Amino acid sequence: MADNAEVVLCRTDGRVRVIILNRPQVRNALNSEMMRRFHQAVDDAVADPDVGAIVVTGNGPAFSSGADLKEAGTGPRPDELWDRYAQAIDNDRIYERLSRVPKPVIAAVNGFAVGGGCALAVSCDVVIAADTARFGYPETNHGIAPVTVAVGLSRVVGRLQALDLLLSGRFVDAAEAHAMGMVTRIVPAADLMTEAVGYAQALAEKSPTAIRLTKRVFRAVQELDYDHAFEYARDVSLMTREAMSGGRGATGSPAGPGSRAAVVHTTE
Repeated sequence: MADNAEVVLCRTDGRVRVIILNRPQVRNALNSEMMRRFHQAVDDAVADPDVGAIVVTGNGPAFSSGADLKEAGTGPRPDELWDRYAQAIDNDRIYERLSRVPKPVIAAVNGFAVGGGCALAVSCDVVIAADTARFGYPETNHGIAPVTVAVGLSRVVGRLQALDLLLSGRFVDAAEAHAMGMVTRIVPAADLMTEAVGYAQALAEKSPTAIRLTKRVFRAVQELDYDHAFEYARDVSLMTREAMSGGRGATGSPAGPGSRAAVVHTTE
């Protein structure tokens, strides 16, 4: 069994940081220690100027089997309840955070992605799956309501497809997950890491500013109606053009602090 220092492994391949979930003896179940170290690994990758993209994968036969039910099932004492609640908030934060990471994050799904492990995969910007991968949210089979994982899934697939997976607890193979929109690309299992790292390398060579703004705007416009989304995107585009021209627009005049472009910049 890997000790705590090894529950998350990292390596760098060119400009790509590969983060590996490393509890293969329990199919990379997500316990508190693994989540803490995963957060730190993401922080380190974001802070490293030589890293342009991140790949997340699992060691062994699974990407991740989701929450460590053994840890969760111990049951907190009354005096531990709020500590456990705070820990749950910190653990769940990773699903939301990956979309905010300024660098592209690619999930390389090597096997089963279950419950919280599936949520982790679909929280990434791109999901490259081995043809042997399987996806599912089996919480209802164990008397658990899959409420937190439902948030991310509902933003990736349609309502009926999401409810089918969440209520039935059934598993889908890579082909069905791809048809639903949970998977970007399917590759032979033997080629998974080569394909995922190669894809990440290509993204890492692009403009970091363009990548960061694309992720930021894409996330923001999902929460807006069409007219406001288009206006927001247009304003960000104007802001970036002003910045590239040294703060001078088509007229050659600097954009003032009250300009729409300046407002967008300061609120983002």
